[in-house]
Amino acid sequence: MAKRKTPARPAPAAAKPAPRMAPLWTGYAALALIAGGVYANSLANGFITDDKLQLLGNPLVTDIHHLPQVFGSGVWSFLGYRGNYYRPLQFLLYALLYWVFGPHAPVFHCFMLMLHVANTALVYALARRLLVPLMPGAAWISAAFFAVHPIHTEAVDWIAALPDVLLTTLALAGVLAFVRQNGMPNRLQSAGHCGLYLLALLTKETGVMLLPLYAGYEWIVQGKSIAAMRRNALLYAGMAGAGAIYIVLRIQALGGLAPAQRAFLQLSPAAFAMSAAVIAAGYFARLIWPADLNFFHIFHATTQAGPQLLFALAALGALAWAGVRLRSRWPIASYGIFWMALTIAPALNLTGVGQNVFAERYLYLPSVGFVWLAGMAWTWLKIEAPSAAWPAAAAILLACSVVTVARNADWKDDFTLVQTTLQQSPESGYLHNLMAGVWVERDQFRRALDEQRLAVRYEPRSVVFHQNLGRILLGMDAAAAAREFEIVTRLQPSLAEGHLDLSLAYRAMGDSVRAAYEERRARSLAGNPATAPSNPHPQ
Repeated sequence: MAKRKTPARPAPAAAKPAPRMAPLWTGYAALALIAGGVYANSLANGFITDDKLQLLGNPLVTDIHHLPQVFGSGVWSFLGYRGNYYRPLQFLLYALLYWVFGPHAPVFHCFMLMLHVANTALVYALARRLLVPLMPGAAWISAAFFAVHPIHTEAVDWIAALPDVLLTTLALAGVLAFVRQNGMPNRLQSAGHCGLYLLALLTKETGVMLLPLYAGYEWIVQGKSIAAMRRNALLYAGMAGAGAIYIVLRIQALGGLAPAQRAFLQLSPAAFAMSAAVIAAGYFARLIWPADLNFFHIFHATTQAGPQLLFALAALGALAWAGVRLRSRWPIASYGIFWMALTIAPALNLTGVGQNVFAERYLYLPSVGFVWLAGMAWTWLKIEAPSAAWPAAAAILLACSVVTVARNADWKDDFTLVQTTLQQSPESGYLHNLMAGVWVERDQFRRALDEQRLAVRYEPRSVVFHQNLGRILLGMDAAAAAREFEIVTRLQPSLAEGHLDLSLAYRAMGDSVRAAYEERRARSLAGNPATAPSNPHPQ
């Protein structure tokens, strides 16, 4: 019997080649181009406001012989005001750039831009570790959003905001290394983390939050128990030791842990708590909708329960509830909320941060957690509406880029920035005082006089504003100048400068007796650190 032939099977179709993935470096290159591109026009800006004092007028920066004093000085020590800020790394970097390149603003702005580009790359690297396994594309979207977010313009455009940008670099580098080490660094790596922690503290007070950021990663993302986290006891003990070194240096430099606490604001405990809640909700709102960007937000204390406070408490409660609920299902989202809340917390020390209570630069580091959440939201959109995901991302990134580029131009010089800000905050004595200084630089003394009178009108108890008004008047009306200096000596009797100014006014009036008396009074007070005027700067 003939054997039946089995029909030949058709040859299997050739498998389609898998789509080629773009090299990793292209993602970083694209982000660098975006981050650098949106801030390219900032390179034409000059030194503004505090830059001229902290950098150009600071002997710790301009005179190499004063370098050893950097670690023994506060931010405003060179003006005779101790304050609450101890940031020696800021002045060390200023001095290095000044000695190498000189007092050229484009160099300093270029350095700020490079730090922002580096931070964007670090956000991408860390997001790839945290988000990529479950959410392809989310890491890049997160970093791109960080690169163009308009809330960052104050931090990147203002050279005096270097501590905010540099601290973000150190925090991202530390957490990224900790994540790569799977939350279990060896002894040598732990020593590196301790050194990084000390650098973060020497950069800005918010650096203290780096330790809880590590612990939060272990507890929230890795899901470790407290017992398991004790395996890093050596690391956390070493970081605590670095913190102790910092505290010793800080107290020696400032004369106390926070000697200028309540220097600007005097709030009752209830008003402090209510105001802090409203400010915190405002920070989160600015991350979501960065409209009406403002260099100087006028602070109005919340002294009683009202709709604003109730809305703020509801929003903060919802955010806290989400952080707790998401820990088991989406730990990265929970960690993002934790990151935001933790790094905003130091800015809620309303009676210690300075005159400018709400400042956009304080959101530079917290925004890292926010952009993770934005990247995760984009992933959800990509699943639910794939055709809309990339167009939506492109539209948001483009809109943010346009706002950022336009805002950079506002930081061109003092005149442009203060004029723009006065339109938003016309009742700020600080801004009118700045504007008066701008007019003095331009030899427009009548305009300076008008602005300085407004500064005194809105802040009648400011020693510095009365002092500046008296100095403008001295060449116009000696009697009027004397009245302003008399107010200065009443507000701060121990201020040697006030008595010296008053003696000049009396002498211009022809009253040599009172002039001689005030001169003797000024000499007796000279050299006393307590006689320095109150710090007029908001940082």
